[in-house]
Amino acid sequence: MKEIYLGIDLCRKNLQMSYFREDRNEPESIYQLNNTETYQLPNVMFYCTDENKWYVGNNVSGVRFNKNGKIIEDVMGNIGLNNNLVINGNTYTYDELLMILLKEQIEEFMKRFEDAVLKKVSITVEKYEPHVFDVLRKLSKELSLGQDDFYIMSHENAFFQYVMRQEEELKNNSISMFTYSNEGMNYYRIDKKNQGKTAIYNLNVEKIPEISYSMLFEDVEKLDSDFAEIAKLKMRDKYISTVYLTGSGFHDKWIEKSKNVLCSGRRVFMGQNLYTKGACYHARLGAYEHDKDVVFRSNEFITYDIGVLLGDPEGRNSFYPIVSGGREWYNMKGSVELFLDDTNRLQIMYRDRITKDTEKDIIEIHGLPKRPPKTTKLSLEVELYDEKNGAIIIRDVGFGSIYPTTNKIYRREISWQE
Repeated sequence: MKEIYLGIDLCRKNLQMSYFREDRNEPESIYQLNNTETYQLPNVMFYCTDENKWYVGNNVSGVRFNKNGKIIEDVMGNIGLNNNLVINGNTYTYDELLMILLKEQIEEFMKRFEDAVLKKVSITVEKYEPHVFDVLRKLSKELSLGQDDFYIMSHENAFFQYVMRQEEELKNNSISMFTYSNEGMNYYRIDKKNQGKTAIYNLNVEKIPEISYSMLFEDVEKLDSDFAEIAKLKMRDKYISTVYLTGSGFHDKWIEKSKNVLCSGRRVFMGQNLYTKGACYHARLGAYEHDKDVVFRSNEFITYDIGVLLGDPEGRNSFYPIVSGGREWYNMKGSVELFLDDTNRLQIMYRDRITKDTEKDIIEIHGLPKRPPKTTKLSLEVELYDEKNGAIIIRDVGFGSIYPTTNKIYRREISWQE
């Protein structure tokens, strides 16, 4: 049975999909129906009352004006709001509609392959939105994918995964990317430095306020000139091997002067499917930095492990991670269970993956009944609220029917600064 690995870039107005077949060396992106110039599949839905059937994405345009039904647009923009829709007598939340949209898109895509199974999915999103993430986590169950076969990642991470899978000559020095969409223009640059045996890739992101999206529809010659001047300045900051241009605002109709600036001594690539291909590489090949002495640093990434320090009978201490760093804060999830000896103290340790430095925090557990050593079982869980704050949650699990749980829960709030 063939295995399919899928990368999805989910944005507000559209999504893009790329897939890896086990017999191919590169991911392939899905074009829009009858339009091979764009990979953007519209986030639009149509419930056909004539057939009692959902149509999504590309398939909507062929039926919305020919059959009776209900058109639904801007599903992503309504996620988390208390706006319900009644369709053919059934009430839907926008969370449920997003689930239908994504599941239908994926199932429609899988019909292309006979005797194939969806093996792994990585989805990249522009920013963290709790309600969207809740839907995506439920989607993994709807697709019958296990925890290790479904991953939600940032655009920044998808960019990193993409560029690190390219030829070595394209990443010998710093790597940059300009994005240009209706949100304006942003500039990304990945710089590499070595610290001992560890390669550290730092991502810097900045807004380009001089360029607005409206300029694309006003004076494209001025847009080209202004962007050329900005590109000159940015290319002087670091020695850059490769530049990527992505977003709906970039196309050959206006890039002339700026193209000459960017192409001077470096390779330049322009396309709309960078993020989806980065997610697809992740689904097929795993995280680039996994099992390597590589650390990726961005605003959303946590660069250290959080765990507990336990002693053995010989008096040696060992570190047991609760969560491993090197990923987005919202993917920092994990738990461990342990037995207390003759103490009510826990040593929590934070271990920096770059410097290898450690920091310890002592937590004292009060209020538990007196039990013999090794009969108090605790569950430790890390929950992060954002990239700077979180909590360690400690639960009394008990020891079977002999020493039942007290159901006590302890929280130690944690915060940190770079």
